[in-house]
Amino acid sequence: MPKPTITMIPGTPKQETPPAASKQPPTPIVARPAGGTPPPVQPQLVKPRQQGSPPSPKPIASKPASQPAFDPNAIWGYLVFSDGKQVQLSGERAVVGRYDHDLGGLNPEVDLGSMQGADTASRIHAMIEHIGSAYTVTDLNSTNATKLNGKRLEPDKAIPINDGDTLQFGKITCTFKKA
Repeated sequence: MPKPTITMIPGTPKQETPPAASKQPPTPIVARPAGGTPPPVQPQLVKPRQQGSPPSPKPIASKPASQPAFDPNAIWGYLVFSDGKQVQLSGERAVVGRYDHDLGGLNPEVDLGSMQGADTASRIHAMIEHIGSAYTVTDLNSTNATKLNGKRLEPDKAIPINDGDTLQFGKITCTFKKA
């Protein structure tokens, strides 16, 4: 029998790149029967969700930046005066005072000018604020004081108020009610 001869021809060496990591598990090798047809594929069973188990959680949707976090027209409280008049409070704050038509100037959100005893209320008497879930009243250095449940307030100091508290601006009395 003749012997084969092998002749080597020099060339450039081949550079091998490392194989990329595959995220899929390797495919198993399945032996085929002698007839050449593949074995039947077994379907994978998916477990149905059991009754009473919690549904898959939904992602939390954030509020679009175009929507304001605070509705400036939302009513958050009322002042109910002793004469039966009721004033709605909205926005972040409401200035309580007396509009003086002779001088023009500021028009407070809660105008006490038409009420009996209005001459004892300052033009800019007090401020009621709604911050988160808290409510405060601040005397704005008024001439005849602001009182909370009969107690005189220190000027320029915000004091928390609650539903049903009695407020007095000079001689004008009202009750604060949450909306």
